[in-house]
Amino acid sequence: MKRYAWGLLTGGLVAICLTVVTTASTPQDDSIKVYLSQLEQFLRGEMSKSTTAGRFQLQSFSIDRTHWHYMMDTATGKLYRMELGRTPDRSEWILMAQGLIGEPPPEEAETETVEE
Repeated sequence: MKRYAWGLLTGGLVAICLTVVTTASTPQDDSIKVYLSQLEQFLRGEMSKSTTAGRFQLQSFSIDRTHWHYMMDTATGKLYRMELGRTPDRSEWILMAQGLIGEPPPEEAETETVEE
């Protein structure tokens, strides 16, 4: 009888301990929203460290077998085009257009006037 009482007491204590442990710990939400928000927070932290993050915009398109790749520097407004080489390491970015940012204003002789 004594062993039976110790067994019940031990079983009751184990059940109480398991109940306390399972209710005290907070369940981790493993939904896709949680993972995406963690990824977004990580990327925002990394991008805040970089001064050039979001500075360049790339555009690529192809017609038939011809491919074009353009890159715009949003800080200066300059537009570049990828000049494809025979191998990828021989390809280079060629300046296509100067940016509008930082250009001197046109002189009076260069401006057009419309008279009524």
